[in-house]
Amino acid sequence: MPLNTSLDSELIHLHQAPTDRNALFGQITDQLIAKGIVEQSYREALVLRELNHPTAMQLETMGVAIPHVDVEHVREERLVVVTCPEGIEFNQAEDPDLTIKVNVIFFLLLKEKDAHLEFLMKLISLFQKTGEMNRLLGSASREEVMQILKTNLG
Repeated sequence: MPLNTSLDSELIHLHQAPTDRNALFGQITDQLIAKGIVEQSYREALVLRELNHPTAMQLETMGVAIPHVDVEHVREERLVVVTCPEGIEFNQAEDPDLTIKVNVIFFLLLKEKDAHLEFLMKLISLFQKTGEMNRLLGSASREEVMQILKTNLG
């Protein structure tokens, strides 16, 4: 996914109030449908995928999640970023029966079937940079978040 085409400051949601995961999915889906980025089937696909294959993981100082869907639900490649310092409950990737508080959520919207593996590797590399992740979570500037992402995922 070429980041220069997938980053849109309107799709960066900073310091969101804690909510329930499905409410967050609804909010993001409504925005993406309004912008013509995803199909009407996106929300259901997102909820089912996260239910059956949770994506949350605990990093050194925070929880992250990478919800995504199959390519047929996506019209345009994008990356949606949500930060929530107080956390939103997600099921863990390693043990789906356990939940953790997630502070940064990366919604991957990909058009190519195998593209997500390469992009996931870049994200995981970013996750290992605790200072950068702390900056991302603490930032009140969409431009700063976009710069962090371009620097680390480009």
